[in-house]
Amino acid sequence: MLALIPIYLFWKSYYNLSKTHNRAHWAYGLLGGAIFLFSQFFFLFLIGFLIVMADIRTDLPDIVLSLTAIVFAASVAYGIEHLLKKSWERNPKDYRGSDLLDN
Repeated sequence: MLALIPIYLFWKSYYNLSKTHNRAHWAYGLLGGAIFLFSQFFFLFLIGFLIVMADIRTDLPDIVLSLTAIVFAASVAYGIEHLLKKSWERNPKDYRGSDLLDN
């Protein structure tokens, strides 16, 4: 339940970024939310796998693990957003170019 707010924030952030750089708005918005969810799932799966394989006994509260996963997922989503922004600033998409059928 805690992850719903960051999912919305990253969806909105990716949506606005794609809108300013003339890209597919909804697709990149969904990509932002999916990146956040997948990276959070991957982090929790990796931690769980390491705990089971190393036979570590932990008494961590669930909220600590959840908040750590949210911070990890947010940093991954922000990093990918930053890479997209730098890439799109170097290679702008112009609709007056060769993408149109009628020139």
